[in-house]
Amino acid sequence: MKSSEFLVSRFENRNGTASWRVDGRLNGVRIRRNFKTKEEACAEKATLEIRAAQIESGRPNEIATSLTIEQVRDAETAFRRLEGAGHSLMFCADFTLTNYRKPERQRLLTEAVADYLGAKERERDQRAITACQVIYIGRELRSLLKAFPGCVISDLTAQRLRPYCERNTPSLKTVNNRRGILSTFFKFAFQHDWVASNPIEKVPSFRLARRRSSAATLNMAAIGVRFANSLSPVDCRSAWFAAPPSAIPPPAKSYPTFPSPTSSSRS
Repeated sequence: MKSSEFLVSRFENRNGTASWRVDGRLNGVRIRRNFKTKEEACAEKATLEIRAAQIESGRPNEIATSLTIEQVRDAETAFRRLEGAGHSLMFCADFTLTNYRKPERQRLLTEAVADYLGAKERERDQRAITACQVIYIGRELRSLLKAFPGCVISDLTAQRLRPYCERNTPSLKTVNNRRGILSTFFKFAFQHDWVASNPIEKVPSFRLARRRSSAATLNMAAIGVRFANSLSPVDCRSAWFAAPPSAIPPPAKSYPTFPSPTSSSRS
């Protein structure tokens, strides 16, 4: 038997049960392991043979795996992306399996936009929204199609939509308006099971300082004073005599005066 050759044989135990034994040598060390089934023994034999081949090739630190080459490359890419994130690959896998819900139906972005605009046009016919709102919504969604051509709606994430909302360095109000349109669009998509969640919820909105506007209060007394001060005495006399008789207030009534009791007693 070669130094790297391992054999699987069946033997009887003292209690009368049958077992399967893997026998061989690994790097000069005798290997003899017993298993209850032949499948377990064959799997151990394959592992030992791979280990022996690694030792003979001068690469003993390589680990035997049942993954394909593509799966190994995906695992290496995942480890590189998680480097410095503070999370293990198993944590990310468990989190994805727990929280991610795959959309039941894949929908192209062009088809989703067409369905949504059709729903908005029906709302316009029912006078729920105005025609100007439909035009503005359609203009924004056509820009979305130009930014992501041939895309599936479930592939749009918050990381991709945030730069889209902030394109061309707009004002904060414009960013909020774009975000609002996309939010209602993705709510519509979520109701139709085209997306697993609304990605716009992770795109921040901006709080704007509102200016409080109120009508100016008219102070009639102050207006009257300013008007009177602007007139000269001549203007006042001419305005008085030029006024119609009905506009001139009547003279104050005069009442007879009677002496007080104190004054009459003194006299």
